[in-house]
Amino acid sequence: MLLKFLFLFLLNNFLFCSESQVPVKALWVVRDYLTQKHFINDVLDFAYKNGFNHIFAQVRGRGDAYYNSKIVPKSHLVANDFDPLDYLLKSNINTNIKIHAWINVYYLWSSTNLPTQSDHIILNKPEWLDRQKGDKYIKDELYLRNKNRFNIDGEGFYLAPTNPAVNLHLISVVDELSKEYNLDGIHYDYIRFHNSNYGYNELGLYEFNRTYIDKVNANKEVIFSEFKRNSITNFVKRARDKIKSNSNKIIISAAVKPNIYDAKLLFFQEWDLWLSAGYLDWAVPMNYMVKNEDFIQNMYLIRDNLPSKYHDKIVVGISTYNQNPRLAGKKIQRLKKMNINNISIFSYTEFVKNPYYWKKLKKYF
Repeated sequence: MLLKFLFLFLLNNFLFCSESQVPVKALWVVRDYLTQKHFINDVLDFAYKNGFNHIFAQVRGRGDAYYNSKIVPKSHLVANDFDPLDYLLKSNINTNIKIHAWINVYYLWSSTNLPTQSDHIILNKPEWLDRQKGDKYIKDELYLRNKNRFNIDGEGFYLAPTNPAVNLHLISVVDELSKEYNLDGIHYDYIRFHNSNYGYNELGLYEFNRTYIDKVNANKEVIFSEFKRNSITNFVKRARDKIKSNSNKIIISAAVKPNIYDAKLLFFQEWDLWLSAGYLDWAVPMNYMVKNEDFIQNMYLIRDNLPSKYHDKIVVGISTYNQNPRLAGKKIQRLKKMNINNISIFSYTEFVKNPYYWKKLKKYF
């Protein structure tokens, strides 16, 4: 009788295990490797042979599309008659690999050269760009007068999260992707402000003064920070509603800053709230620290500030571009000791450039 009970108990636990409990082994694939069919074939072959079960495929880089879109200009690196995302999805047969459309949300442009697409947002919607206080280069559209080269500040040009028209456009982007493609997931990146000095888009400021007119005299900086956080959070919530209405099976995830305090205070990215409120299915902290103590500190901050029931929704990003395979591997080992088994590797690019890197890292993976 006891043996029968034990058998039924173990069987029940086995059957109860859902796909979400299978450890996530994800791989970020940047858009460079989605421009040709043979590149995509190589990506899928590598992922399949090496035990990856999720691919974050970058299909929106700088306000452009690596798929066929009616609202976003296609990348100049992709042939007009080729749809990389469609090919990736249709080529991913007879595998357990899930395909996530990785999109850079607010990041718009980073080159000093102008886009080749005449319908690119940076050329046609200057009022959508975010800016710093006192900036005239963007506000007065001075950058458009130089037809040869842009002046780049820091990472480049960002869309303004505080501008309602921007978020409406981005909602249409995720709506189109989730309607037109049989995706397993949509993965947000750069879902944040450029840095803490930004947020002075003109229409955004109008919205702030209109919405918080009764509070601005209390503590304007604190209220302004709240407004900036809310602008992104509201987008994440509305995007979740739109995506899930198109397909409830789509996993919504976001690559986020790994220090939970810096994310909220410096980049207005309150991803712990997004996760606990159900606006995200996964949070993917990009814990690209080289020093082991910095890496572990971020993990303790996450573990100690996030209720345990959300810990299995964390997928930890580990970098390869700035550290050797042994250092990256030791971090994977440390995560396992902390009972954290969901990881994502940034990125496939390193394994193409240096095949020996993966051979050394694989034993930890």
